[in-house]
Amino acid sequence: MNQINKFLNQQQLKALCGVMAHTSKGLTKDELTTLLGQCAFNTVDNGSSRNQWGYTIGLNKRDWLYNCLATELNESHSFSKVFSFVQAALNPAIYTSIDKRDKYQYLLEETNKVLLFAGLSVNSSGKLVEVSQAQTLAEVDQRVNHLKKALYDRAIHTEVQKYCIKDYLRADYYDAVFEAAKGLAERVRQISGLTTDGGTLFQVAFSKNDPYIFFNAMSTNSERSEFAGLKELLEAIFHLVRNPAAHTPKVNWKSDETKALDILTLISFAHKYLDECHRMPGK
Repeated sequence: MNQINKFLNQQQLKALCGVMAHTSKGLTKDELTTLLGQCAFNTVDNGSSRNQWGYTIGLNKRDWLYNCLATELNESHSFSKVFSFVQAALNPAIYTSIDKRDKYQYLLEETNKVLLFAGLSVNSSGKLVEVSQAQTLAEVDQRVNHLKKALYDRAIHTEVQKYCIKDYLRADYYDAVFEAAKGLAERVRQISGLTTDGGTLFQVAFSKNDPYIFFNAMSTNSERSEFAGLKELLEAIFHLVRNPAAHTPKVNWKSDETKALDILTLISFAHKYLDECHRMPGK
């Protein structure tokens, strides 16, 4: 690890332990013990005991971790091992399985919220780096949650976020736009009661002569044009996004965050129209 010329104050160290040892979202006691051992910490007793008369509960996981780190600091007067522990705990290789991704996302974001106040950050490679020191919570939220903020700034529809948020936040834009496009078809099925997919679904649901869905009276040229326009928009999204993604190997599908946001914004626009749609009576 490169020499880090920063340090954490007592409040920051306690906050860091609160994240790492969070009751449900943090690392388990066994995981923490293993990581501390890898970083050459001498772990301290948590005060629990068992005898013939019963069991005495010791320190909670958060306070025990803080004591382990604080003991090391008191002995060495150096943050070197503490910073090694942070890097070890956020090594991406530990979280390769899908069921561990949520824990990784939580630990990385919440740890960086604490570290930014000390002028530090853990990057996506799990390396601790020096950065400009944050001064306010608003600044921290903007810097750590820039992907969430991007969705918020574009007022992305909740139906889009429901299908793509996890993929988008881990920067898997292929799956994000693919799932969001599929979610658009599912929304039309829910409204219309139809069970088909893609072009067939949209053509039947928004049929000019026998529609399953309506959102205006279709009594004027403008209303009929708007109705046809929504059908064509839905079909266009599938032609541009869903079908190419379904038939293109993921490794060959190229997209960056800006393009993904543009696509998600378009899908969101379609959902806002679908908010006004209802099933035709008798269908």
